[in-house]
Amino acid sequence: MEESFGELLVATGEKLVWEKITLPSWLESVVYKDTYSTESRSQLMARHLASQGGKLFRATLILLTTQALNPRENRSPRLATAMELIHLATLLHDDVIDRAEVRRGSPSLPSIFDNSPTVLMGDHLFARAFELIAECGLMSIISSSCRATSAMCRGEIEQLHWIGRLDVNEETYFRLIEMKTAALMGSCTESAALLCGQEACQGDWYRFGLNLGLLFQMTDDLLDLTGDANIFGKQTGSDFTAGKYTLPLILLRNRLGSPEALQKLFDSPQAMAEIQMALQQHGVLNEVRDHLNDLVESCRTLLAHLGDQLGMRESLVPLEELVEFVVSRDR
Repeated sequence: MEESFGELLVATGEKLVWEKITLPSWLESVVYKDTYSTESRSQLMARHLASQGGKLFRATLILLTTQALNPRENRSPRLATAMELIHLATLLHDDVIDRAEVRRGSPSLPSIFDNSPTVLMGDHLFARAFELIAECGLMSIISSSCRATSAMCRGEIEQLHWIGRLDVNEETYFRLIEMKTAALMGSCTESAALLCGQEACQGDWYRFGLNLGLLFQMTDDLLDLTGDANIFGKQTGSDFTAGKYTLPLILLRNRLGSPEALQKLFDSPQAMAEIQMALQQHGVLNEVRDHLNDLVESCRTLLAHLGDQLGMRESLVPLEELVEFVVSRDR
């Protein structure tokens, strides 16, 4: 691509070349004075975001899918960047909602620049993402990404209703992670397939991405309770500390027999250690891993079906390896 990721954060379609613009004298003195800083507030924010890194999993998913279906498709980096910007925008809004001080091991954007600029930066990233998607030239991809973004927003709204409530059930949990995480990954694989002219099997590609997204989020939720904080990249137990009750905790509550019994564990001075021991003793970890294995098998089955349908089983091997990476990762 001709622009770096950081440049894509703040750029718009047509760049201004100041030297070619005739400015009124009062504006020229401001623009060209020696003390003028060429880095605007939005550029400073973008630079901080770009420096934080991240897994770039959604971009990887798109690039691997397009590489398998049509290695000559040169619009895929733009689509991959757009989907990462959508994901990043939701993280910015999450940090404001959650009053998060840290993101990916460094100060969060609202902790540095305050809430209002962070919300607006998130809005800018959404707009920039859809500009890039529009440049791909397919209305079907715009529709897919808009549906996913709508689902993510509705998922966030519904999650707010359940924060701190111990009566959340499995059905609600799966609905929330489908909207908040899996829908965008479904759109990633569906959009990549559409970009490569695979309209006939776009539904299967969406379902593959959706299942992979569910697998990704459920693995994250398990790592939040069982992972090594030094490897995982954030403090374990952050979900239940924030009042977000994930599948392992829901299953544990059911095994303990009441929300009050689970709350008693939360109130313990050694809450994290007590919860980890209870998850093991009550067989919850094995049950969650059974769910993960079912999703892995669903992903494999969909890829096998797509490979047979398209006559390209070998080309889809990198995506099979990505599925294995998601379920076996430690961060």
